[in-house]
Amino acid sequence: CHSFGNFPVQHLLQFGTEEQRHRLAQTIVSNAETICRSKVGAGVVAAALEHASSEDRLSIAQTVMHVPGLLVELAQCRHGNTAVLRMLQVLDGQDSLQAHMGLAMEIATLRASRFGRIVAKHLEEKTLHVTVQ
Repeated sequence: CHSFGNFPVQHLLQFGTEEQRHRLAQTIVSNAETICRSKVGAGVVAAALEHASSEDRLSIAQTVMHVPGLLVELAQCRHGNTAVLRMLQVLDGQDSLQAHMGLAMEIATLRASRFGRIVAKHLEEKTLHVTVQ
């Protein structure tokens, strides 16, 4: 993603037609590793997870989750932490459990990062909430 090109893409995700949002989501799925590893790309992924259809959001989340280390890496960058938190909301069942466990195993890494701390805090609160119930 180009440092300024991400803004029109985010705008299309927010205000574009359903078809435009779907095509952008499919592009993200096809290039997830490259886009998620880009600082500006993380903002595009976060926008897609907010504005795309529920099917496209799930497809993006599952794709990112299945690339080893990508979820943790994304959680540590600006806008990436927002994308990861949205992914955790979108995923369910075994995928949700796998994503939470993968992030929990890297909690020390997340805590050491400015943006990762936000995801670490979410995981800790969720664990506390489950433990209290």
